[in-house]
Amino acid sequence: MAIEIKAQFTSAVTEENKDIFVDSYIEEGKTIIEFDVRKRNYKKRNNIKKRIKWDKQNYKIDIYELSSMYTSIIYRFNMFRGYYDEADGKRVSFTPEINEISTAQHVSKSAIRLSCYLAVNCGVTLRNIANIFREIFLIPISKSSIKRWIDDIGENLPKEEEILKEMIRIKEPKECHIDGYFPKGTKNCVMVIKDEFDRILITYETNSENKEDAKKFLEKIKCMGVNVITAFSDYSKSYTQSIKEVFPNVKFQADHFHTIKNIWKHLKRAYLEYRKEIKSRIKKANTKEENNKLEELSKKLWELRWIVLKKPCNLDKEEIKQLKDLEKSENFIKRFRWTLRNIVNLFDKSEDEKTAKAKLNKIRNNNKESKNKHFIKIVKFINEHWDEALQYLKDEDTDNAKRSSNSESGMRLLRRLEKNHDGIRSEKTRKYYIKIYQVIRYLSVDITDFITKPFPGG
Repeated sequence: MAIEIKAQFTSAVTEENKDIFVDSYIEEGKTIIEFDVRKRNYKKRNNIKKRIKWDKQNYKIDIYELSSMYTSIIYRFNMFRGYYDEADGKRVSFTPEINEISTAQHVSKSAIRLSCYLAVNCGVTLRNIANIFREIFLIPISKSSIKRWIDDIGENLPKEEEILKEMIRIKEPKECHIDGYFPKGTKNCVMVIKDEFDRILITYETNSENKEDAKKFLEKIKCMGVNVITAFSDYSKSYTQSIKEVFPNVKFQADHFHTIKNIWKHLKRAYLEYRKEIKSRIKKANTKEENNKLEELSKKLWELRWIVLKKPCNLDKEEIKQLKDLEKSENFIKRFRWTLRNIVNLFDKSEDEKTAKAKLNKIRNNNKESKNKHFIKIVKFINEHWDEALQYLKDEDTDNAKRSSNSESGMRLLRRLEKNHDGIRSEKTRKYYIKIYQVIRYLSVDITDFITKPFPGG
């Protein structure tokens, strides 16, 4: 014999619409929570003096809620158009508004908030969001519907200039972290600027990544009130030159990610060059024993390549032991690890510019006799870009210059959105995503306030 146990269900919709609640029941395996808009006291709420009358024709609107039960949850609203007569006899009609639901999308606002958060902030694909809604929350929805929700919100949000002004009002940025990339399916370049508070300020799509286009972008944020004291970018002359022209007194610091990326490139090539040398020696081996030894070393170098290239502080005990064994048998590995440790110390442990220069000289002197040309290229690269790469060591009494990788992180957010969402194929859609991202993360705005709300049959 089945036992029926009743439990109270509460949500933002039920709490906001207690006064118009009618009943709840199970219908065709779905939980129905019914409301009637006529029950609300509109006279008191809207200061209406005359008696309110209702049209006989009504509309039933079913709104899906995120279900935490075994059945779907549907809010069923009995909608009526109301009217009343003013003192001069003029008739005023109105359609009751309901809190926490969207009559256009036929879902609760919590479902729309969750879908936008998953898509924009968490990087979940639209297809997967539709699957999550269908399988976990029992809401039958398609990815095209979610795309329409995002487009409706993005279209009704304030312009990007207005959002930027509000962000400046909350926290005034003094740093400009700029980078760019070329999205798939287009020849255009998308530039992005972040600030010291890790906020994406604005994006800009242009024909290329040249100096003139970068300059227009920087002039645009300058006109909007961003006063840049310190700027960060990669080593592209398009950015470095345009930054200095638009903000003549700016202190430029190279994005640390790009500095390490260039050094890492030479380290990796130095290691691969050494392994190629081992492989070439295999062909020239005079004995089988020597051949087997070199074959084993070549295999070991390949298997341990990522451990050899690891930053010292990221190694575990087992990896340290493996490296020590390799260093004992191979002098190159010992030199390689010594160079890597000292490069890390140069950037991470130098207290001032003088200390950093002494460490660089130490690396240069230790690799003078090395036949591997890539060690020399590392020293050459650091020398050529000393002022940009180590600007943060030059000003001891100010925090205006510091090490950062925000330029790269801003660009990576755009790449993640592009990779995960088959809907981002245009500048328009990208701007919608960025605006939603900004208002959720930086302004704490309820995005559901910007959904269009047409009334069915109205």
